Amino acid sequence: MKIGRNIIKVIAISLSVMVSSCMSTEEKKKKAEEEGNALVSIKSKLLKGAGDALKTDGKEALESASEGISEAIKGVTTGYDKSINQAKIVADSIFLKKFEIGRTEKVYSDSTKVKKVSVYLISNENFDGKIKLKAYNQENKEIGRSTTKVKLEADDAAFFDFEFDNRTPLLQADYFKIE
Repeated sequence: MKIGRNIIKVIAISLSVMVSSCMSTEEKKKKAEEEGNALVSIKSKLLKGAGDALKTDGKEALESASEGISEAIKGVTTGYDKSINQAKIVADSIFLKKFEIGRTEKVYSDSTKVKKVSVYLISNENFDGKIKLKAYNQENKEIGRSTTKVKLEADDAAFFDFEFDNRTPLLQADYFKIE
């Protein structure tokens, strides 16, 4: 079987060589040009189809990719909010009647040596006074405190910064008490 196939291949190659050698140079050039035109035509049809697909499906794919990137960024920021920089603040029932506590954040600056906790307070009633924030470690030992002046009207809100002494180890603060 293999010998028969090999003989057929040899005959086919021989005929091809004979036919091409019988062609004149002009005929060979014309045939090569026709084959080249056919290849270019096929390639250009493929490119046109790809271009058309990109106009419709490509737009949808890019929109989908953009949405995915947006969701990933939201995940990063949400993760950051839940990270070590978030300050866990506890308050007694008297404080919680006057205020709601929104976003909180521990802030450390190596260049300015500022250590502070930012707290977003939402006032349930008019308030004009001082608020104290105490930092506690895991052993429930106070490791620092800060007081700031707060003036809010009922149903008003603002961020307030509680600056701590530079020696306060805020990274070790497990939670804060506000009063």
